[in-house]
Parts: sequence; C-alpha cells; structure tokens
Amino acid sequence: MRFLRYKLSRLCRSRIVSILVSALGLACFSLYLTYQSNSMMLLKSLSSSETMDETLERTLKLDGRASVRSKNILEEEVRLKDDIMKKRKSRQKEDIMIEESPIYKHLIQLESMLMEQIKTAKSRSIEVRGQTDVINRDLPLYEKAFTKQGFIVRQPSIDRVDDGNNTLTAQERGPLQVVSSTDWEGWMVLLCLAFTDGDSVECLERTSFTKLHSGQKINRIPGLRNVLWKKDGFCYTMNHARKIPMMKQSHITPACWVMPSQYDQFLGVADALGDEVQWVFKSTSPGGNIQVLQPSKDRDYSKIREFRYKKAVVQQYFPNPLLVFGMPINIRAYVLVTSINPLRAYIHSEGLVHFRHDYQRGFKKIPNRTWYLAQFKHYLKYNFGYDAAEIAFQNLATVIVETLLVAESSLVSHFGRFAKQPWDEHYRCKNCFQLLGFDIIFNSTLHPMVVEVNGQPHLHTNQDTNGWASTTIKQNAVDDAVSILLSQTLVAKDVAHALEHLHLNVGILGVNCHANNQMCLTREDLEYLLATRRETLNKGSYQQLYPSYSSLKYNSLLRDVQRYLSSRLQLDDIPLYNHQGALFTSPTSRHSTAELQNVVANLEQHYWGRDRQSLAEDDIQNNFGNGTGQQRLMARSNEVLISNVFEIDPMHKDPRYHRPRCSDDPTTLSELLDFRTDPTIILSPTFDPKVTEYKAMVPHDVTLIKVWGFARSCDSEARVEDRYGISRPTNYTLGIGENRINMLVVDITHSEPWVMNTYTVTVYRKSIMEDELAFVGNKNHQVCSLVQECNLQFIPGSSCGLNLVPSLSWEDYVKSYKNLPQCKSGDIQGKWLVPCHRCIDRTSCYWKEAKWQPQGCRHQTIKPLDLQQCLAGKKILFIGDSTNRGIMYYLMEKLNGTLTEWDKTHDIKVYKNLNNNQTTVSFAYYPQFWLTASDRPVFDKALYQLIRQSVPLENNENTVLVVGGVHWLATHHMKVLQQSLVRWVND
Repeated sequence: MRFLRYKLSRLCRSRIVSILVSALGLACFSLYLTYQSNSMMLLKSLSSSETMDETLERTLKLDGRASVRSKNILEEEVRLKDDIMKKRKSRQKEDIMIEESPIYKHLIQLESMLMEQIKTAKSRSIEVRGQTDVINRDLPLYEKAFTKQGFIVRQPSIDRVDDGNNTLTAQERGPLQVVSSTDWEGWMVLLCLAFTDGDSVECLERTSFTKLHSGQKINRIPGLRNVLWKKDGFCYTMNHARKIPMMKQSHITPACWVMPSQYDQFLGVADALGDEVQWVFKSTSPGGNIQVLQPSKDRDYSKIREFRYKKAVVQQYFPNPLLVFGMPINIRAYVLVTSINPLRAYIHSEGLVHFRHDYQRGFKKIPNRTWYLAQFKHYLKYNFGYDAAEIAFQNLATVIVETLLVAESSLVSHFGRFAKQPWDEHYRCKNCFQLLGFDIIFNSTLHPMVVEVNGQPHLHTNQDTNGWASTTIKQNAVDDAVSILLSQTLVAKDVAHALEHLHLNVGILGVNCHANNQMCLTREDLEYLLATRRETLNKGSYQQLYPSYSSLKYNSLLRDVQRYLSSRLQLDDIPLYNHQGALFTSPTSRHSTAELQNVVANLEQHYWGRDRQSLAEDDIQNNFGNGTGQQRLMARSNEVLISNVFEIDPMHKDPRYHRPRCSDDPTTLSELLDFRTDPTIILSPTFDPKVTEYKAMVPHDVTLIKVWGFARSCDSEARVEDRYGISRPTNYTLGIGENRINMLVVDITHSEPWVMNTYTVTVYRKSIMEDELAFVGNKNHQVCSLVQECNLQFIPGSSCGLNLVPSLSWEDYVKSYKNLPQCKSGDIQGKWLVPCHRCIDRTSCYWKEAKWQPQGCRHQTIKPLDLQQCLAGKKILFIGDSTNRGIMYYLMEKLNGTLTEWDKTHDIKVYKNLNNNQTTVSFAYYPQFWLTASDRPVFDKALYQLIRQSVPLENNENTVLVVGGVHWLATHHMKVLQQSLVRWVND
C-alpha cells in the first residue's frame, strides 16, 4: 500500500522547493524575532552587566578631553572613595572594640568548640539508609554533591536494584534496611531515602535521635510526614490552621476534607456552595488518580458515594487559575529546612514550572513543557510588570513560611514523644534537616496557594522528559543544600557585632543575664544564631525564607499560633514557661520560634543593611534576593503577609488607569464604559457603549499598544480576550494587517465569571511597503543588509539594524546575483538585502524589492508559467500555525500573480479559485491555543477535519500535504501523521 506523498519537491523537483524555502524565510523572520527576543534580551542584559568602576573608566576614556563632565565624574569618584575609606576605618575600630567585648569572647569560645567537634569527628562519611527504590532514584545527586565536598558516601548494604517504578506501594517496595542498635555512630550525615519519617527501623530509631552529637546531621524531621507530607495529614493541618485568627484572612491552601471521615461534612458544604463549584478528589496513595466531580451531577454523585468507604482527600477546585499560553501550571519550589522550633528555612531560586493538562485529563504533566523559575518570573515581568512579579514571588515565599509556621506547632507536639519522662528536657531536633518540594499554583491575580508538600522530592532525572534544565536545577538544589549544611565559616564576630549594636534588652546566660532583661539567650540559642548567620553566608542560590530581613511581618501570626498551641497542648506535653517566655530548664535549652522572633528579625535586618553597604562599597550588584525591587517594596513587606499584586503597580498612579465611577443599575451589567489604548488610536465609529464593533488604523512603526477598559456596572469587569483574562492594562503585539482585539464584559458576582458582552476592535497595522513609492532600478541605490532588528535581537554578537554594504550598488548586486552558484540546501544562513537611498533612513528603502541572500549561493526560482503548469490538477493541504499559513499565502500569490483573498484564519479554509480553477489549496490552523484544552482538537482530529473539507483526494502525486509550525511541532506528530494517513487510506 502506498502512503500519501507530502514532499512538494517530488512534484516540481527543485524548483518548487525554492518557493517554499523562500516563503518560509519571509514568513518566519518577523515571527522568529518576536518569539526569541524576550529570553535573549534577558540573557544579553545579564551577560553584559559590568561594575561601576568599569563603566566609570570607560566614560573617562571616551570623554577624556578635560571636559567639565569628566572633571565632575572624577571628583565624585574621589569623594566616594574617601567616604568608603572613612567607613572602613570606622568599622575596623568597631571590630577591635567588639573583639574585647565579653559577648564576642563567649561566642568565639562556643564557635571554636563547635568547629573542633566537627574537625575531630571520627568519620567524614555519609551513611545511606532507606528503601531500595528511593535510594536508586535519589542517591546519585546526593552522592555527587557530597563527593565534591570530600566526603565518602557509604553505599547501603542491600543491593541497589532499580525496578524503574517509583510509585510502588509499601508492600511492593520490598524489605526495608534493618540497622544495628548503635545506629547513631560512625557517620557525620545520615541520608534517609525513604517514604517515611525515618524515626523507625529503616533509618534511625527514635531513641537514637537524642544521642546524636552536634556535628551529626540527618535529613529527616520526625513527624513531618503526618503533618505536611501525606495528603490527608496536610489537609488536617491546614484545617486546624484556619482556626488561627491571622490565618482566617490568608488563604494559603484550598479548602479540603478527608474521606471517608469527613464525608458528611463535605457534602453539607458542597450543597451550600451550589453546582458552580467543582471539587478535586485525590487518592491518598502516591501517584493516585485525580478526579474533578460535582455532587449536583447524577453521574458524578454516584462516584462521590464511593468515598463513603474509600480513602481520599477532597480539595475545592482552584477557581480562575493562572494560564500560561492557555495551559495551567504549577510551581515546584525546593525548600530546605535546617531547623525546627526555632524555624530556619530557605527556598532555592531555581525551581521548576510544570505545564499541565486541564482537569478533564487529571492535571497530568505535559511532556517536554517545563520552565525553570527564572523563565516564569521573566514572563510575569513582561506581562504584568516588574513590581507585580516581585510581589508575586514575595507572596510565594510568604505562603511557604506560613505553612511551615502553622505546621511547627504540630511538630513540637510530636517531638514531645521523644522524651521518656514528662520532666525530661524537651527535644528540639537540632540535628535534623529536610529538603522539601512545595507544589504551588497561582490564580489569575497572582495569588499563590500551596497544593501539596513532598518530603522526598523526586530527584531522579530523565533526559527524555525533563531535559538537561531539570537535571541541572535539581543538582544545584542538592549541591547548595550540602554547602549550607557543611559550611564552617566563622561568624562569631558578625553575631557579636549585631547583639552589641541593636540594644534589644536581651542578655546571655553566663555573660550578662539580668533580671530586667526581656529574655536571656541560652547556649543553644547562640548555636542557632551562629548557624543562621553561617548558613546565610553560604546559601548559594538559596534565599532566606525564615528568618529574613522581613520576618517582623510574622509577629501577629506567631502570637496567634502560640495562643492556639497553648490551648491545644496539655501541660505535660511542653515545658513550663515563665511570664517572660524564658524556659525554667537547663541553660542548654533553646527558645521557640515565637520567643526568638524579635531577636532574629532584628539581627537579620542588621545583617542585611551591613551586607548591602559592603556590597555597594565594592561596586558589586547583588542581583538575587536583595535586588532593587525588594528595596522599594521592603517597607510594605513589614505591613501585610500577602500583598495585592496590583496595588503597587506604578500604573495606578496615572489617572488614566483609574476606574471611573461605576453604576449600580443592573441594566448596565453588559456595557463597556470606555475602551482605552496607549498610544491612543482613533476608533471608527467613535466609541459608544451600545456599539460593539470598531475599526482603527495605525502606522507600521506601532508594533505594541497597551489596551484596557472599564465596565459601566460595579458588578462587572472588562477583560481582554478571555473571561478569565487580564482586567488591567495589557500589552498587545500588532502584526502586519488586521489584528482583532476582544474586550469582554464579565459579571464577577458569581463563582465563575459570566460573559455579558464582547466588544471587538479590529486594528489594521500598515505594512512598511504600503506607502512606498515606485522603484526605479537604474538609480544609484545603496545596498543595505539586515540580520536582526536592534530592539528584537536574537543572535548575540551579530550586527543589528540596517548596515551599508560598501562598494556595491543595487544594480551591480542584481547583476552579480545571477552568477552565484545554486544553494545545495534550504537552510543556508544569510541576511536580508534591501535597496535604499540611504541606509540610515529606513523610510528611503524599497522593502518590496528586499531579497533574502544566502551566504555564497542563491536559491533557484521558478517562473510563474512553469509553476502554474506544475501545480495544475493538484490539491495542496496545509496544517500548522501562522508560519505555515504564511507559506500558503506566498504560494497562492506566486501562483495567481496576485493575492485577491487573504484572511488570518484560525479555522479551516479552502481556496478553489486558484490557477484558473485548476489548483485547490486548503488550510487548518493547529494548535488552537486560545481554546480550553477540553475544546481544543487533537492533531489527528484536526487533520481528519482538513481532509474531509478537501475531498475528493487522490492517493498519488496530485495530493500534497504541508505540515509544520514554530511552537508545537514534535517528532510524535510525525507518527500521528503517518497513522492518520494510513487510517484515511484504509477508509
């Protein structure tokens, strides 16, 4: 059986190939520039950063003719250096004074003792224990990180068998490792790689946790699995958190219920909220199924009834999720917790952003669609503004800290079980750390919510699915975590300096503890302060979550958590406190997070200011963590926990963006009060709320406009393009020709927005050639080359803009072009050449005459008559995106000599009036990203619809299929294509 042949080159040999290649170049050029510009501009700005001294030196060299400006710059440089020298001398004097203080002497003695314990450790080895499948999955990255630090990783005694399945049940995973009765000896770090808390037979007995010396570490926080890690435990914890006053106004997780114990409670709430709300049912087992159900639907209700006896967790479906290119996303943030009670946690800057299918396909990850966090942040900055992106990421950090703070109370209760007697010293798990994976989603207003917490995040790398970026990000997260844990930087002077200068009315036991002190720090408190500063100086790409310079904003939350904790815990579960909050226990006890909050928050602000001053003096820009955006927003960070992303937008200072007075009249619910753009465009007809169709025309150099509008009713919003679209000023890129902009008026009084009306503005952007004068070929025109536009550069290091080709006129170029050899392939690199009166004046160019010039060769062209004869009796089917559509229209124009019918179709289009009705061309747009995933046709269905619209077809050279695109085409589409064609032929 023969398949349908879709290689156009076999129809007209090499001549038709040249047409498609040339068309592809013409159609792809501007699209490719736009597609690549954002990320490459970001990379270029990062790679071209330079210090202040280098900039100053270059300025002086370029302008070194004794100008007044140069003198002023030089004088300013001298003054700044004098100020820096004075400040450094002042700090040197302060350092000498600090070294004589009792606090410093006490801290340096404690720090020396701690460092000595690490250096004299019997073994610099890493012990690995746990479950076979988890060890095989996650150990390689840990092994590489610890080996870099000079440690020996002792392989587990059991055979490492990789069965390739990471979602096995407990029975399927096989036997656990059984360790000896002296399991706490002979290692420095214990890696527990298992789906458990580690305080049992497979890693470390619970009684052994209290026997660890200060230099040992274990990557498990006992109790965390039941508090955050397990889906049902996470739900219980967050439900308890909603009883805390401060948490009632901070929605950090979706509402949830645990089945079957809370089945009746859930049905009562679901019935009260009505049929507009959907519910996500998750299996409690790892990798379990996800279903979205509604009790009001009979088919769904029968499935819900099964959960009267079936374990699951139900979450309210996250309304109005943030969609990126039409797809929901979730953030995988890597969070390192190095201390509990008091808390110390960090978030890694290089998290992952997973694109997912919609709820009808169980929110499954889309293969080969993964961003890293920096890409997502750049996307937010481009689409929502710089400050909005900064606030969104601050809010992301805040919900993680809130989650850890509310979970800490339950963990403290769990630690109480480690003591044999109620009067024993309260266990604090100071040897514990754990790398967590937080799964977070945003809604369309960039409000974050924590969906799940994974206590053993997946660190296995699969090049076929996640690629090198995922591998690098995971490895960096582990490498930086190991660097934090094993850091030995001496920081006693930093901590002593902060305590001396802050005047916090805090004493130190054994040094200066007095009755009028608000609290007295114990030895373990000081160990915590030293470790916090030491880890911060070695945090790599981690950011401080808690404590940090903005930790004071958690004061109210910590007070409420303490009150709630006191009301829940029995007296014999926790040690007794005095009225000042200091413990009536031994001097080695440690204060809690709430008790140390004021101390650590003020210390972090002191470090932050001092570190920034040092960095400024050295002309170093710290581009991560303490950037200019955080400087501007720091004052706000102390006021609220979760900030409104759009409150701080500078646009809201401009009266043009202020919403006019709205109406309470229900008859205005569907009306648009005003449609605005920047730059202003003239609408035809003049805007009237009763008219919904408008047209406008802009010159060619207007490539981007800002669009926004206001609904007349107070209960409605104006949103761009989609009912879940943006309701604030939005950048809209204009292509050549017609551009349709839809402004939807939506009723926001319902749980799901209702579209009440749609206003459409068709903006026509002129072509650069539209007002062009007739070209006279025998005049002496300059030849100007163009590789890329300067404001849309995508090839670093290459020239940009129009550049003169020296010693060559356009007439000479046209003559020499014919003598070039033919190109052997269609992907030879090259540049555009265009005739101009002067290359420095773009308006003097004749863009209709522009030619794509490959390097050292020429593409063969085909004469119109030969083309018409070649394509007579042919049917040519195109399926793809706008690039594919552009190739089709180019071919149509060459075939007919003109393009009488043209449309930016996003559907199926058939043209039968070509080549004197001897040739038929049809087109299907794929993929249709603006549709919801549930309504978007899959590739084989789109192809099937195209074929049906093009029948009758012949299974020979008279049928040609052209498939391609920029954003979506992958190898698996070729397989689908072949299968679809075989199925069609058989039918």
